[in-house]
Amino acid sequence: MQIELEGKIIKALELRSGLSARTGNEWRRRDYVLETPGQYPRKCVFTVADGNIDLFNLTEGKMVKVTLSVDAHEYEGRWFNDFRAIGVADPVATQTVGGATPVGTTAPIGAQPQTPPSNAALPWE
Repeated sequence: MQIELEGKIIKALELRSGLSARTGNEWRRRDYVLETPGQYPRKCVFTVADGNIDLFNLTEGKMVKVTLSVDAHEYEGRWFNDFRAIGVADPVATQTVGGATPVGTTAPIGAQPQTPPSNAALPWE
C-alpha cells in the first residue's frame, strides 16, 4: 500500500548502519519526522534506506511531498508499522479540476457539489 504526505521535515534522526546477519550486506537507514500543515498539524515518522538517503537529500525545514510504502511486521507477538519513503518531490499546488474537491482536502461545510448542466457535451463526444 502507498500513501502520499506533504509537509515539512522537522527532525532528521541519527543515521544507523550495520551488516545484515542474513545476507552479510551493509545497510543504512535514517528516520525523519514530517509535520503536515494546517490548523491541526500531524506528525509522521518515516524511514529512508540505503542509497535513497543520498538521493532524496532531506534536511530539516525542507517542504516535501513524500510517497510512502506502508507495511507491518510481527516481532515476538507484537505488530509494528513501517513507513518507508520510496519517492520524494517538491510539493506542488493542488489544483481543482471541474469544481471537485482535491483528494486529501474537505469541502467547506454546506458546500454543494458542482455538476455540469445535463445538456453539456461530454469530453468524448
